[in-house]
Amino acid sequence: MTDLLALLPQPKHAFTKKAARESAPIPVAAKVIEPPAYGNRTSFLPRTPEDFGDGGAFPEIHIMQYPLEMGRKGGSTALTRTAPLQVDAEGNVKYDMILRQNMRKDVTVYSSYNDL
Repeated sequence: MTDLLALLPQPKHAFTKKAARESAPIPVAAKVIEPPAYGNRTSFLPRTPEDFGDGGAFPEIHIMQYPLEMGRKGGSTALTRTAPLQVDAEGNVKYDMILRQNMRKDVTVYSSYNDL
């Protein structure tokens, strides 16, 4: 170890503490509410988005759960605007319904080359 220290050059700058850094206020992190541990969730009912933390639903709790407000009726318009899944006579998914969303029924939408 002493041989290695002898080979290294001396530092260019010395470390000194500044009084301004010691008295600076420490930023406070946002309060994160964690759900109870896995075995302690018998009386836990997640109702608000904060109850889910940053994760998904709890499969062992048998109530309606809406993590990140996904699927809740009357929620934000961005989360409730989904196109319904529709199929044709053979059971193939009609992906052109995404293009026809929010359009009049008399407007013709050509979604594939075969439609032309």
